[in-house]
Amino acid sequence: MEDTDIKDTIVKTIKDTLNHPKPYLNRREIAKYFGVADSTISYWATLGMPVAVIDGRKLYGKESITEWLKSKEQRKNPKLSQAVSGNE
Repeated sequence: MEDTDIKDTIVKTIKDTLNHPKPYLNRREIAKYFGVADSTISYWATLGMPVAVIDGRKLYGKESITEWLKSKEQRKNPKLSQAVSGNE
């Protein structure tokens, strides 16, 4: 394969992926998507992260996991910050 063939293949793959994104991924793919280890995905599942199981195969939805993660966000308590800094 020549350099131009490789480049064309890469560009086509990227365009295809962008035009047809997969809403559900396997554990390895979802871990890569969120930038965490595979084992982290398994751990999050034990904490209640949504997982679709079809014929024993686990699939992870990007949107549902993003929403689940958002629900776990903790807001900084402004009163606590003021008390710590002495600006009450």
